[in-house]
Amino acid sequence: MARRRGRQTGRPLFVIVHKNTVLSVAVSLALALVAYAASRPFLIERGVISAGEPADTTKPLEGQVIYIDPGHGGIDPGACGSRYLEKDIALNVALYLGVRLEKSGAKVVYSRTGDYDLESDEIDDVTARQRLIDSSGATIVLSLHCNAFTDPRERGAQTFYNAKKHPDSEKLARLIQEILRKETDTDREHSARLDHFMLNYGNVPAATVELGFLSNPEEEALLGSPAYQQKLAECIRQAVISFVHSSS
Repeated sequence: MARRRGRQTGRPLFVIVHKNTVLSVAVSLALALVAYAASRPFLIERGVISAGEPADTTKPLEGQVIYIDPGHGGIDPGACGSRYLEKDIALNVALYLGVRLEKSGAKVVYSRTGDYDLESDEIDDVTARQRLIDSSGATIVLSLHCNAFTDPRERGAQTFYNAKKHPDSEKLARLIQEILRKETDTDREHSARLDHFMLNYGNVPAATVELGFLSNPEEEALLGSPAYQQKLAECIRQAVISFVHSSS
């Protein structure tokens, strides 16, 4: 960002005023800054939560435990675009989504909140992610990923499910995909044609959301945008609320 250099001439650099006036101005300025900061929304950048949106006073997700699994992490980057990595985009959208779900009343559990995987000397990454479904008491599971393909023209978010593990998974995926079709540039349908370990484990409704194609230059630019990441998160939040309401 360009900076203006030099200073204006013809004006003094310092103005001498009474010390009580200085104190009064300083206090007023500090209070104004605090009030302004308190009014600003949360921003999440590179996995860091720095401020938030107003809470949903109706709490439509109260009683729900939602497990969000941002795919990959650590030494596993996932799909790689020319500028962005799947692991980073999935994490950012997961954190944006988690803030929104919590403000709607849900308890949110993440498989990761930073750039790491879950593998240890005692357990592999896949098993650790799966076991969190049980240990968290999750009522809904959301796994977030990005897609890639050899043809750079392929684009569009898509939601997958496995109704054999839980029959309501199809409805959850359908509702997510319906809002993604309405709010983003995708014409894809929800699908059961994905053999994914997070869909094949557990007995609660689950969906895997492929947020878009990093192999498509235009969509990669969108996926790297914080504004678009927040849009994706909001689409998923709205779908989860619709799912919970339709199931109650």
